Amino acid sequence: MDSWIWSMVSMVFYIISLIFVPILIIGAFLRRRRRHGRELDESNWYLQLSLSPKDAMSQWFLILGGLALANMIYAINNNFGSPLSWRLVLLAAILIFGALAYWGKSVYAAAIGVIGFLVWWAAQTAFWQPPEGIYVWGLAVPIGLMWLAILLYVAGFWQMGKSAWKRFGVAWVSIGLILVNFLLFVFSTRSGLLVLEEMIGGDRIFDAWQNVISLFVIAVMVAMALLYGCFKKIVLVEEATFAGILFFIFGLLAALPDQSLFESKRQLTALGLFWAAVLNFALLFEILGVIFAGYLRREIWMINFGTLLLLIFTAVKYFDWFFKFMDKSVFFIVAGIMLFAIGWGMERGRRYLTRSINSQINQSNQ
Repeated sequence: MDSWIWSMVSMVFYIISLIFVPILIIGAFLRRRRRHGRELDESNWYLQLSLSPKDAMSQWFLILGGLALANMIYAINNNFGSPLSWRLVLLAAILIFGALAYWGKSVYAAAIGVIGFLVWWAAQTAFWQPPEGIYVWGLAVPIGLMWLAILLYVAGFWQMGKSAWKRFGVAWVSIGLILVNFLLFVFSTRSGLLVLEEMIGGDRIFDAWQNVISLFVIAVMVAMALLYGCFKKIVLVEEATFAGILFFIFGLLAALPDQSLFESKRQLTALGLFWAAVLNFALLFEILGVIFAGYLRREIWMINFGTLLLLIFTAVKYFDWFFKFMDKSVFFIVAGIMLFAIGWGMERGRRYLTRSINSQINQSNQ
């Protein structure tokens, strides 16, 4: 069992690196000033992680202070013989960063706190599951993380409606989008489907009542958030509809009976082909949805983020799936047609967005 715990800890740190590093890259991209001395447009001030160099320095000092307090709690716990589990110590550190984010108005601390909470929830979910359910607790983790990512997305746009917390909303939406795409990218590959085959198994996920209650609470929160978001026009109807589809797809995984997705020599069965198609199309439409939502919301950072994901999707999925199922000539023809259609649609959206932004600038100058 210790080896599995160590594997879980290693996977947690791997997930942190996959989530936090893209956040830093996106943050650096959003914070970059326009060239030739032009400052960031005042309407997009919330895309800056820090409002000034002094603000960035103060936020880093807050993070260092939070890490020092968390390390102090960890050291005291070890000196007294570890009466608290490492999960409770991690939860205490999350609460510290949450307090720093609220009272210190630190976007950095908020991002660390949210990511830390996701890691804590995944680790606690694995701990609650009985030892014989090694693979099954792994299924509860992606289901809960997908639902939490949807909740972060809705809550982020709710925060963006408030001027004082708009930068925090961008961070929450970014983390939610990164987590959704990470889960879809993982489980839409052959290796991910192999892992999924080991995870599914009827009602074994309900062996741990703690996981059942936690997933039920998260599901209720997501449903209420989507309904409230649509009613208050926080999220678009299209966004809420697709979020509900993702919610249903990952929730359905918990009810799947024991069945095989692969035959010998790693050949997909009919059911395996079905789930491969569902997850890959869900990923494609999710990426296109991010771009489409960026155009409707006039959020350029969402368009850029979706475009980057689309390039990654094109490079990975074509050579992971289509190249093995199609003739090479047919493969490149289909790829060219799809890229041309997507590029044509994006160009039309870009022109529409440019015209609308220029018209707003002209009206404000008059």
